[in-house]
Amino acid sequence: MFLRLSAYYKRNNVIMLAHAIGHSGLALGPLFLSLLTRTYLGSFGLFPLGSFGFQQLELDRLQACLNFALDTLRKEMDKSQLPPLSQQSLVAHPLDDSTTYLPSTGLFEARRLSLACMGELKNLIQSPLDRCIEQMFAGYDYACTNTLIKTGIIDYLSDVPDPSEGVPAVELASKLGLDSQKLIPILRCCAANGWVRETHDYSFALNRCSRTLIKGNAGRELIYTIFRFMSITPFHIALNTPLLVFSWAAKNPDVFVPLADTIQVFGDMSTPSIVADYPWEQLQTPVIVDCGGGEGGLISSILDASIMKERRPRDIENGVLKVEAYDFFQPQLRIGNEYSFILRHVIHDWPDKEATMILRNVARALGPKSKILIVDMIAVPNVDSTATTSIKSLTLDGGAKGSDYRIPSHFGSASRIPSGLSMHMLTMFNSQERSLREWEKLVKGCGLRITSVYPLRAHTSIIECALDTRALL
Repeated sequence: MFLRLSAYYKRNNVIMLAHAIGHSGLALGPLFLSLLTRTYLGSFGLFPLGSFGFQQLELDRLQACLNFALDTLRKEMDKSQLPPLSQQSLVAHPLDDSTTYLPSTGLFEARRLSLACMGELKNLIQSPLDRCIEQMFAGYDYACTNTLIKTGIIDYLSDVPDPSEGVPAVELASKLGLDSQKLIPILRCCAANGWVRETHDYSFALNRCSRTLIKGNAGRELIYTIFRFMSITPFHIALNTPLLVFSWAAKNPDVFVPLADTIQVFGDMSTPSIVADYPWEQLQTPVIVDCGGGEGGLISSILDASIMKERRPRDIENGVLKVEAYDFFQPQLRIGNEYSFILRHVIHDWPDKEATMILRNVARALGPKSKILIVDMIAVPNVDSTATTSIKSLTLDGGAKGSDYRIPSHFGSASRIPSGLSMHMLTMFNSQERSLREWEKLVKGCGLRITSVYPLRAHTSIIECALDTRALL
């Protein structure tokens, strides 16, 4: 049946195009099929009709389809005499409100196909595990948008003398009676979803899309509820308990085991990159202590790496890992120059006060050669700037000139997982994912200094710390 269909469609390139696109999971309406027919029989000539064979890679088909849809979108906008689209504009675009502007049929279909292609490209490229995490945190997207409206942030930002400059989070918190520390991850989550801009570190402004949330506009009517709290978290409210999450989970083993399984999967996602992307051969200590290491999966993988095999103690060679009970809030018993320590997904679970206590207990056990390797996310300010460092990291040839695309420093919607996780930390633990500046402040307060940061091929980084001997001089 498939072969007969292929043979038939080869006799009609335009219909074959529609079939090939539909084969990628996109639904094309009859109006846009007509537009495709006119386009490919007309003068655009974007690519050969026969290039959409069934043997062609799905990525190629989607890329070609997206290119065509965007080119058509531009042409239709020009025909309709519409201004260019810009997220940084402070003026609403006619296309922003479907209640007041009716686009041409061609523009409507080109816009719809562009969005469909981008959605299918994301489905094709994104890791299924990343998609699971995004879905886990999807509720925070709505909650954060609620916060913009219900706390008065949107209206305050729209009333400042220069809306493009941005307002510091501290000022917003002071004027609106909010907690500035909790406000930052909320606003950054909104920025990742395209609702506000971070003009400078910790300063935020409206963009074109957020104008629909200002009082009197259509988007405002679609958003309800409130997300506001101070010293307690939504976790406490939902379960009516004064206990912290881990204390509560320890008393509820039916919840604790699935929670531990989830945390383990989340950690396992970064293990291959931790093993491959950190220079383990440079460690000068013979023993690595993984604090809060669960079942020992990370430390086993590190020691199984070929570069570490010659350094494995005999009990490890015989398949025995030493496991010790450890309370984060008690002094670390492994002391001295023999030991380096790993803290993976530990510090982000705690507010600054408790995080400082945990890190300080480990810092006091360090020798001059010891390192602390903090494996956690580094929240990147959503400042509107070209992400030159990140763009260069995508270039295989270090000498090649990178693409001159304007990409937010946090990679826009690709940062939804870090932003969502930061909101999850805030909701559950009254904590958040920290920026590099916040990590530096936390580490310095524990008598440490950051010696290097190693980006991973994961959502996390390795923040390498050592004793700050300069502070002792």
